Amino acid sequence: MVMDAEKSHLIRGRHKPIRKKSSSTAGEKALASTGHQDIQLASDWLLNHMEDPLLDKDIAREYVLYACAVGSLGEDMDNYWNSTLAKCGRNGAHSLLPHITLCSFFTCPDSKVEVLCQAVQKASELNASNLPDKIDLELFSSQNFIGLFVQDKQSSILRKLTNEFAEAAEKMTGCKVEPHRKELHVTLAYQFAANAFTQLDKMAKQIDLKAAARWELRLYSRDPRAAKSEVARVLYPHNPRVDDELELIVEDFIYVTNTDVTMNSDGWYQGTSHMTGCTGMFPGNYTEKAPESDTWTVHRIIPLTKTVSSHGPIQLDNKVASPVKMAGADEQQSGKYNSLAGALEHNPSNHSYENLFRLKKEAGILPAMVPNSKPPAASSSKPRRIVIIRHAERVDVTFGEQWLQYSFDNKGVYHRRNLNMPKKVPNRPGGKKDFKKDSPITEMGRYQCQLTGEGIVEAGLNITQVYSSPALRCVQTADAILAGMKAPDSLKIQVEPCVFEWLAWCKGIFPKWLSVAELAAFGLKVDQSYVEFLKTSRLDLKESSDAYFKRCNLLGKHILEKNPDDGDVLIVGHASSLDGLSRPLQGLSSRPTKEFCKLVQSVPYCGSVAVQEYKEFGIWDLIAPPFPTLTHSPNSRFDWRSMQT
Repeated sequence: MVMDAEKSHLIRGRHKPIRKKSSSTAGEKALASTGHQDIQLASDWLLNHMEDPLLDKDIAREYVLYACAVGSLGEDMDNYWNSTLAKCGRNGAHSLLPHITLCSFFTCPDSKVEVLCQAVQKASELNASNLPDKIDLELFSSQNFIGLFVQDKQSSILRKLTNEFAEAAEKMTGCKVEPHRKELHVTLAYQFAANAFTQLDKMAKQIDLKAAARWELRLYSRDPRAAKSEVARVLYPHNPRVDDELELIVEDFIYVTNTDVTMNSDGWYQGTSHMTGCTGMFPGNYTEKAPESDTWTVHRIIPLTKTVSSHGPIQLDNKVASPVKMAGADEQQSGKYNSLAGALEHNPSNHSYENLFRLKKEAGILPAMVPNSKPPAASSSKPRRIVIIRHAERVDVTFGEQWLQYSFDNKGVYHRRNLNMPKKVPNRPGGKKDFKKDSPITEMGRYQCQLTGEGIVEAGLNITQVYSSPALRCVQTADAILAGMKAPDSLKIQVEPCVFEWLAWCKGIFPKWLSVAELAAFGLKVDQSYVEFLKTSRLDLKESSDAYFKRCNLLGKHILEKNPDDGDVLIVGHASSLDGLSRPLQGLSSRPTKEFCKLVQSVPYCGSVAVQEYKEFGIWDLIAPPFPTLTHSPNSRFDWRSMQT
């Protein structure tokens, strides 16, 4: 677990001064502990662990490879985990998240972790053509164990993949990986009281083993101190009053040795903070027992099975090519107009993005993941679709930030200096400086939107709701798309702060957005009666990427609850919105930060994704956008003076 910047600041302020400059060993340890996701996260981890006695010691983290379900089946497993804990008390299975163990824990030097991730990817690629459409499970119950066992065919595929990972890991990193030798299974319950069996068994039989699911291959790591400890989650803060006490910070985890737990009699325990690595005494009643896996770091998530679609299983055939730079997508555009298809067709050997795949639909095949499934009955109504579109070309990226000095005179009056600059801009309370973090779109951007709107109409989409980020470029994009659609006046834009991009790209400063009334005064078709789902005041500039995905998940649920009937929804947001909003709708877990940043950079202006509801399966799935993508070449500024030479 990685703490947010506020907690990081609190910890640094309360601990002793930094004792020495950190070593290269410490830096590698920080990167490994945070999954190589982000330099800032690693820096925060390093500062928080300056008093950790293991910081400069060459003690490797422990790694494990799991297969985990997401989607309806994954939710059923999670519900079983939570319900049995509440109704039957804790058993051995509550120490970890639901999973299939593919290998035993093994160690890997911090300096070789990224190579280890490449070994996982290599094994996945070698088996890409053999990946199963599904993983069949069979319930087994006894008086001391309840679990779901993988059927032989899929078990063989998983074992082959694991063996090839073990070979690649040893060859590439020198790590010794021991594949799981027992029957592959998901443990639901063990080490439970005898009188709890009937209830546990009854609840296990309620899990729908034919429910739609995607399985993910996940590489996790843990602090070696977690292996021989029980894990406690901090519920209440505690400030040390004597030197041997440990500071408790809410949401931290404490490693408590099994010996200390069993031998303690006064309610105080000795433990080690997951956030800081510091050790001390703490009051046990300020904590609660927690799963050890809550403290783990995920390093790679790779699709393991194909998915459900009325058009057949998704083929995992082409990886998404992406740059390595960590900046936001807008910083990478600078006049490059790659089509979304083009971004998906780069040479996979020219990048290091391990676990994203192009989604290729094939028509005419029934969902292979649902045994004995029958074709759904014909319906007079079309399935609901949600289309998520990135905003159009923005002025500040096209012309650079100097456009403000170039286009506004000393009196603050706007002058159009280029035909691609907007014909007019709104008056803003703060004058031209308010455009610095809230740029309008270009005239070419408006044309991009109009073409997109025409494409939406030609595709037969029935857009009944439109949501937009409060950023001016997004509202203008939505407005121009509606114009291209020739939408009725009744279809207005609902400006929703929750659609705004990942706040890490704000660099600590909120944009000064126009109010809905000001947007309407500028002539944009906004719904002034719309009540925001998330107030701007609730947005957190210190938001992690995981928190961003959770924010998007809440918004997706809100939109579905508000619009339960037929009709398609259009959401106009940012490059990050395409993955941030579509991924939770599909029941997928948050994408690791580094991979998320890479993917975002491949999204062009007006790039789009679409998700479709499959009521017969109770899921939403990614589909090819119903309308064509938009591609055009860059057109650089022409200097007529060149003709004078």
